[in-house]
Amino acid sequence: MNRPQVAAFLRALDKTQYLPPDHMMAYQRRLLGRLLRHARNETEFYADRLAPIFRSGDTIDWDSWLELPILTRRDVQDNFDALAARSLPPAAGGVMEDTSSGSTGRPVRYLQTDLQNLGAACCSERFFQWHGLKPEALAARIRATKNPEAAYPHGRRHNWWRVGHELSPVVDLTIATTHGDQMEWLKRIKPAYLITYPSNMRELARLAVETGTKLQFDLVLTFAEMISEDMRVAIRDYFHREPLDRYGASEIGHISGTCPVSLKHHIAAEVVLVEILDECGNPVGPEEEGRIVLTPFYNLAMPLIRYDVGDRGVVSAEPCSCGRTLPVFKRLLGRTRSIFRFVDGTACWPVLLGNEMSPFVASRQFQVVQHTRSDIEFRYVPAHADQVNDLAGLTAYIRRRLHPAINVTLTAMERIERSPSGKYEDYLSLVT
Repeated sequence: MNRPQVAAFLRALDKTQYLPPDHMMAYQRRLLGRLLRHARNETEFYADRLAPIFRSGDTIDWDSWLELPILTRRDVQDNFDALAARSLPPAAGGVMEDTSSGSTGRPVRYLQTDLQNLGAACCSERFFQWHGLKPEALAARIRATKNPEAAYPHGRRHNWWRVGHELSPVVDLTIATTHGDQMEWLKRIKPAYLITYPSNMRELARLAVETGTKLQFDLVLTFAEMISEDMRVAIRDYFHREPLDRYGASEIGHISGTCPVSLKHHIAAEVVLVEILDECGNPVGPEEEGRIVLTPFYNLAMPLIRYDVGDRGVVSAEPCSCGRTLPVFKRLLGRTRSIFRFVDGTACWPVLLGNEMSPFVASRQFQVVQHTRSDIEFRYVPAHADQVNDLAGLTAYIRRRLHPAINVTLTAMERIERSPSGKYEDYLSLVT
């Protein structure tokens, strides 16, 4: 990326993170206006879809924003050619094509511009600067990668993983590496920073405790999966570090990241509009849970306007104590398919803690699957051979946490596999 462009973007982000809310709204609407006009003029998909918001004289009626249809993953999967722009302004730069990780079963094929990648990379760099990551310090990333050089025992060592820092060193290791080998590798290369999925970091912490191994890092950073309370507790208890988490999507880029003061997620409002909506598409209030709907400002190659990524979240009603005025996710709850729904019509986001369940069923790994509105399967990898489980105790605990009218079955497994994308889900509802 062009060094002056990076420097200019970062300087702007340093200022915009403190904009008053009305100034940020004006900032966003300038970018949205450009995006909407481009999408209407340059794509087949949006030629008529955006009609509700345009008035005579090519003006935009922002009061009609909610009349624009929500864009679904299926829409994007089924309309690649119609969503692709016929032409681009020079400022957009080059275009790349890629696919999402496919964590929901079917990947999304998408286009991105150099300009969008610049904005996302600079928002990530701002996040690293918030937390004092030194560009010259070695980082280790354990993640899904197709690069054969990232295999154990060495991993792939290269520079420039941080935008604007050509000599920022990192070593990548494939997530397919066993946890024992991951631990050996980390002790051997001695990185200052560990960056991996929260479920993988939790498993490293568990195995380190079990084997008496000492793993120590200046900072631990998580991404790609929603970090559950169980993961957070395990990571914090072992590493004595709060996991610094980033939320993003392949087709969007950086969306939010942990604040260094409040530890809530600051939304990168300069590059993406975030809406929290109910099931009918109406905005929910602060502190209320809803669907996360996104509009990235800089992807002119394939505009994604009011895109439902399938995640759920809660925006805080209070400004952050750090002084930044960027909006804040109070909670990120993950995929809609992780919501459990019960026979009486109620629903909840499941939160079960491994350390609270271990007296009933000791496990190295667990996954809770809802098959019907009254039947839950607890899949687990036994912590000990020939262990004795307390199904009645576990059932009572899960009923207390989730719903009193559920049945629980146990399934012992040798291993609970990750998805092809390398991600892992603690909770999965098969109830439509």
